[in-house]
Amino acid sequence: MAFELKMPKLGESVTEGTIGKWLKQPGDKVNKYDLLVEVQTDKVNTEIPSPVAGTLKEVKVEEGQTVPIGTLLAIFDTADGEAAAQPSAAAVQPQAATTQQPQGQPAPAQTPAAAPKPSQPAGVPPASGRAPSERGPSVPPPSASRPSAPEGAAPASTRAAPPPPQSPSPAPQSSGAATATAERPDLSDVRATPAVRKLAGENGIDISEIEGTGLGGRVSRKDVEDFIAQRQSSRQQAPTRVVQAQPQAPSQSAPVRQAPVPSLSGDELVPLSQMRRAIANNMVQAWSAPHAHAVMEVDMTDLMRYRERVRGEFQEREGFDLSPAAFIAKAVVEALRTVPSVNSSWTDQGLIRHRELNLGYAVALGDDGLIVPVIKDADGKSLAGLMRSIRDVVDRAKARRLTLDDLSGGTFTLNNTGPLGTVVSSPIVPPGQAAILSSESIRKRLVVTDEDAIAIRQMMNIVIGFDHRVVDGSTAARFLTAVRDWLQSAGTSVPVY
Repeated sequence: MAFELKMPKLGESVTEGTIGKWLKQPGDKVNKYDLLVEVQTDKVNTEIPSPVAGTLKEVKVEEGQTVPIGTLLAIFDTADGEAAAQPSAAAVQPQAATTQQPQGQPAPAQTPAAAPKPSQPAGVPPASGRAPSERGPSVPPPSASRPSAPEGAAPASTRAAPPPPQSPSPAPQSSGAATATAERPDLSDVRATPAVRKLAGENGIDISEIEGTGLGGRVSRKDVEDFIAQRQSSRQQAPTRVVQAQPQAPSQSAPVRQAPVPSLSGDELVPLSQMRRAIANNMVQAWSAPHAHAVMEVDMTDLMRYRERVRGEFQEREGFDLSPAAFIAKAVVEALRTVPSVNSSWTDQGLIRHRELNLGYAVALGDDGLIVPVIKDADGKSLAGLMRSIRDVVDRAKARRLTLDDLSGGTFTLNNTGPLGTVVSSPIVPPGQAAILSSESIRKRLVVTDEDAIAIRQMMNIVIGFDHRVVDGSTAARFLTAVRDWLQSAGTSVPVY
């Protein structure tokens, strides 16, 4: 049976991918989960595993070509790999089972296992009545397995007809148990972590109804949260989505109206890289939120003295330096605990208050662009733990070794522009978050102290950019105050480990 492999969705806001290298060639035997092709995106380079076992029959996209999500990449012959194939190939098994059922007793034993697949087309409308209509464009990632279900639907329905005349007793079972087994047994095929399954169970959601956006259709926590929000939205008001579409039209059409570009002698057109194009799209999307900014000074003198006292031992123990960035990240974490409303996201249905604290850390990649890996569960890390995580994501970002998981799930972003020498910047809030903090360069300045004396102090500006739909000016000021106070007091004696 032919199986079509399509370009999966490789992450949030990723709309296309470039074929870097085919790891298998036409005619090669491929086992399920064998690494098949290297795909380059604006965010990461990743290797896509084969979702089926069989023979690679034809490659549709050559190396170096850039194609959108959902594009047909290759065709497999799964005739010799149906045991390990995905539901698309597994749909063939019920056909063989039904033809063999009249031969003997094994048929009834196979009927419950085979029944879910023929009944799957019948069960699709209820599930798809929610998922596709609500998720829309997110259908392409699992297209490697989903389209094959309709292909097998017609033959399966014609083959499914024989079971009722075959034996009267199993027929009621196949009708009642088929719908149950059409969903429940397939739960083991759904790729998701235990935590994600638990979240779905706590909200009474059948995880098999959720279209996964991860590799191979993996269901992520964000997929479940989006499904919950969309389900609530559909229950409340159907017209709300119509209202949302109207304000989006100007923002989408705005980038089309470009200012005239002068044509001068010696001009050179530099093609847009995937990363540059993605940055442009993300920034336009981010700027659709009403932005506001606030600035506050921080006296870093005592903290820098404390850092000098502990950095030698840290360097000897860890093998790398203890950067001020670790102290700033720790201050942000503690401030988010003090002002939790900043760790939120805007939706038309309401504000989502995040319990997890995942800190995005902006990393500049020179002229290539900017990338924001995420430090998960930052509130559970010590000062040394944060320093290790910062060094890890920065090193892997510059080496282009970040994974898709490294770039997802951020709830707040820290933009440490200090090493670049800036004094005041105007950071843009990443889409899906409520705020971002920039920590500027630490500079010695003449300062008038509380005792009316003039002293040389090491001063730093911190700037918060915030979505004014979620965060008000007073809340932003409280957050900056919490960051400043921690750096000027607790930060001067915080345990490193």
